[in-house]
Amino acid sequence: MAKTKTKLFLLTGLLSVFLATSGLSCKLFPTSQAPTSLTKEIELEYWGVWDDSDYLQPLINEFESLHPNISVNYRKFQFAEYEQNLLEAWAEDRGPDIYSLPASWLKEYKTKITPQPEAVRLAFQQTEQKLGKTETTTFVRNVPIFKPSDIKNQFVDVVYQDVVIDNQIYGLPYSVDTLALFYNRDLLDKAGVPTPPSNWTEVAEAVKKITQVNQNNEFIQSGIALGTADNINNSVDIVSMLMMQNGAQMIKNGNVSFHLSVDGYRPGLEALNFYSDFADPIKEVYSWSNDQPNSLDAFMSGQLAMIITYSYNLPRIKARAPKIDLGIARLPQIKDTYKTVNYTNYWVETVAHKTANAEAAWGFLNFASSEDHVSQYLAKAKKPTALRNLIESQITDPEIGVFASQVLTATGWYRGQDALKMEEIMRQLIKDLPNSPQPEKLLETAAAQVNQTL
Repeated sequence: MAKTKTKLFLLTGLLSVFLATSGLSCKLFPTSQAPTSLTKEIELEYWGVWDDSDYLQPLINEFESLHPNISVNYRKFQFAEYEQNLLEAWAEDRGPDIYSLPASWLKEYKTKITPQPEAVRLAFQQTEQKLGKTETTTFVRNVPIFKPSDIKNQFVDVVYQDVVIDNQIYGLPYSVDTLALFYNRDLLDKAGVPTPPSNWTEVAEAVKKITQVNQNNEFIQSGIALGTADNINNSVDIVSMLMMQNGAQMIKNGNVSFHLSVDGYRPGLEALNFYSDFADPIKEVYSWSNDQPNSLDAFMSGQLAMIITYSYNLPRIKARAPKIDLGIARLPQIKDTYKTVNYTNYWVETVAHKTANAEAAWGFLNFASSEDHVSQYLAKAKKPTALRNLIESQITDPEIGVFASQVLTATGWYRGQDALKMEEIMRQLIKDLPNSPQPEKLLETAAAQVNQTL
């Protein structure tokens, strides 16, 4: 009897080996069944604001070819209507699986995000010719995804600070933008300014040469758009950047601290005063006012020599003002400073909390933001990279090289619950400062108000 059992065991073992090596075992003796949730037909809705479908479609097509059961449908919205559309859709249990979001909104939207799981599995198909027949096999396997340590090592520093919350990934960026100096070469040349200013002392000197006013002290030509809140694009970012360059610590021990003094010096207040001087008629650097048009419009019309803005405005400027001899220079720094501070404003792609297809959605985002694939997107969209390995290849680009050269030192500061409220408070601070009898108190009040939004 023992011999019979031994023979039966050996026969069963040999049969198993044969089936495994012949490729028949999975059909005759399936060891596992691929989850239906991963192999079924999946449609991912993807909502965004800034990207044209032409930028993303090549990535979508390539992803869909690898995963035929998944389709990605991208829809672009106007920024003014975007948030309202998101909230209304979620209230009705619909909306996107994937959506774009400013990085500074991540904490506010944390409960509306499905963080990336520890592993992502996707379905693949393999087609083979067997005995004159075409056979298609569907199988599921783990796909490469970024881990928190990868975010820290492969992306520029600000990305890790923004997207990794409680050691979980809440979003992935395709690009990181930075503030830079846009200038009209013709206006600088006519004013005798041979090169764009590289520090704020040089900015002040250039503005004195470029700005022209008539007998009524009305601007004929402005040197730079600084000093006001509502008619300057990204005025809050510019003021925040100046504060940080001047040594203000924006957040300390979890509290807003840009109002605090350092060894008897208030870097935040002094930076705000410097900014306001450009809209003060009694100052030598007077070059802007509340009566001026929008700064970007003034620049495109040829009335304004310099603006501080982001690369995402470059296509608009080129389209609307093709005759301007446009130059782009690095963001000015404080003269003789030992530390370079650049400022960023960028969006991330994330996965909605109500999606039924989180693995497929995160699978697509990891695919699209990986080095090999995002480089296609960046080349087409003309945007600066978020990945360290791609910086060198972009630095020589005549359009985005300046922005790419700044991403390693790019930073932001607000990671609270209401970025729009913070901006509203900061804009009001800019407006109130020139007429305030107690500027220190004004700054303290603004800091306390922003602190409530954290």
